Amino acid sequence: MKQLLLIILISFLYFPVFSQNTWGNAGNDMEKEDITLKVYPNPCKINKVTIDYGSDEIKEIRVSNITGKQVRLIKYNMPEHKIQLELDELPNGIYLVQVKSTENKTLVKKLIVSRN
Repeated sequence: MKQLLLIILISFLYFPVFSQNTWGNAGNDMEKEDITLKVYPNPCKINKVTIDYGSDEIKEIRVSNITGKQVRLIKYNMPEHKIQLELDELPNGIYLVQVKSTENKTLVKKLIVSRN
């Protein structure tokens, strides 16, 4: 039994056919969307942060503190690609910025607010 396990282990190490995708780029033939969410400046030392969703339009921004408590929710009737968000009332800390597009795609970025 030990010899059989040893043979199987060696075959996985020396024959990558068993341990890797043998179809090459078959999974990469589908067109991939380039969805990027940028939140800057990060860390934020001023009271404004810019949120850029690239090619998608922003429909909703939800800001939560590190414990998951929602501290801001902003919905936009006129979606835009890039928005400046005021952070006057947020104390220093780590936040999660969740952005939802008009096509209901959601991305999350970490934001550090540090005004010292």
